[in-house]
Amino acid sequence: MATLTIRNVPEEVKQALRVKAAQDGNSLEEALRQILSDQVVTQDVPASRISAEEIMRRAAELEADEPTDSRYKYYSQKELSDALSGEYEGI
Repeated sequence: MATLTIRNVPEEVKQALRVKAAQDGNSLEEALRQILSDQVVTQDVPASRISAEEIMRRAAELEADEPTDSRYKYYSQKELSDALSGEYEGI
């Protein structure tokens, strides 16, 4: 298990949390663990803001024979490779 340190918590906040924890029959540490766990569990945050379909579409573009950027559409694979390595000045 990990250990967290939270600095600069106002004394009145710490005391209020301690009282609430005691009222619930918990230690301050247990109450804080529960608060943190509840926040993570209740948050329905997607792992990615990009949908699986969008990821697959982008992957398909990467696998396409032609570059998706029209600036590079008329260059050969060799010219593109050389341009990336800095050996081709035409692009």
